[in-house]
Amino acid sequence: MRALWRFNQRINQWRAMRAITEALRVAYPFILVMALLDFFGQGWLTKTGFFYQIYHVKQWLPAVDLWQQLIQAISIVINGLVAVMVAFTTGHYLARTYQSDALAVGMTSALAFLTLNVNYVALGDPNRNSATGPSQFLEGNLGPQGIFLAIVVGLTVGWGASHLMKFLGRWWLAHRQTPLSWTGRIAIPLSLILLVTVSIGYALSWLNTGGLNTLVYLTFQALNTNLGHHGLRILVVTAISNGLWWLGLIGPIDVAGNSSVTSLQNLAYAVQHGSGWGAPHPITLHTLGDAYANFGGAGMTLALLIAIGIGSHQARYRRVAGQTLLPNLVNLNEATLLGLPVLFNPILLIPFVLAPAVNIAVAWTAISWKLVPPIVYPVPRTTPGPLVAFLGTGGDWRALALSLFCLVLSVLIYLPFVRLLNLEGGADHAA
Repeated sequence: MRALWRFNQRINQWRAMRAITEALRVAYPFILVMALLDFFGQGWLTKTGFFYQIYHVKQWLPAVDLWQQLIQAISIVINGLVAVMVAFTTGHYLARTYQSDALAVGMTSALAFLTLNVNYVALGDPNRNSATGPSQFLEGNLGPQGIFLAIVVGLTVGWGASHLMKFLGRWWLAHRQTPLSWTGRIAIPLSLILLVTVSIGYALSWLNTGGLNTLVYLTFQALNTNLGHHGLRILVVTAISNGLWWLGLIGPIDVAGNSSVTSLQNLAYAVQHGSGWGAPHPITLHTLGDAYANFGGAGMTLALLIAIGIGSHQARYRRVAGQTLLPNLVNLNEATLLGLPVLFNPILLIPFVLAPAVNIAVAWTAISWKLVPPIVYPVPRTTPGPLVAFLGTGGDWRALALSLFCLVLSVLIYLPFVRLLNLEGGADHAA
């Protein structure tokens, strides 16, 4: 553990890692607001929301649809800017470390990221400027899903633009005997960088209509094809998915299987026989991952928050845990990932991948030995994690007991790593 701590301290001194940490710190308050709004919007105000159905919200809250639309509008605005913000902040901070024009480099990074997410396919559409025309940007890539690409662009542009500005200044002074103007020092690198990113974005539009970000996602989503009933493969795919989440590739593999063919077949069996015992597909990504390895979201982050409450002496971690608890209850953990941060934190990578993998192995064994029935009934996506298996099995107490066991097991896995983080000094790493 001490070796892990020394490794963590060493990489935290890297210029790029400091830039990433700063970018996540700045983005965290915005993601937190979005997560809290989504907690109420998706959990309480949407017809498919868990709390909406449990507490019959429409019967006692007037204008539910209006409230839902207002919250959705704010969430859309924040969601459409967060990755752009990360690209800007990453490039801005990196340029500061090179003593370059940080604000200009940050703006260049944001513009470069946007050019990679222009909807180039729509540029030739005659209706592109009309109200019913296609969007001019690939809007899905501008939110949390675009954080990884935003970091890569911010680091690349931050390094490239900073060095290019310095080179141009020296070259101009040596050949023209006069200093290059501020406008020229900014405009020339900006033009070159945007020319490169536009070319990349346009070339990628010939491969797929979703840009570079979607191309990466489609590559990893191929892992989720035809998993069948192989528990070991499900475990490996879930571990890979959580590792990609840790890198900022939010949701490359969809672990929600309510609507999959196997889930529908299990549901039809349960309706016909009145029970999930003997369902045709007891071992699937849905019956293992959704039911027992996804409490709070990817990485079992609900267990991480509990572990912080038990074992952390750092006020900043306890503060973030308290701020993000409600969204984690309904499996919305983006704010936790950015706020602590979990992303790019080598100490938390191990339990982030290990805890869900152990839970899948435990659930796989329990279902295979017929100690618990598989989940067969659909549950809302905002159902609190520990209740998914209980409700998905029609209220079987053994499924609830297994869920609580997995939660406790995950807390125990996280605790040593949370305590290791207590070695941090006064530097405020969390938001």
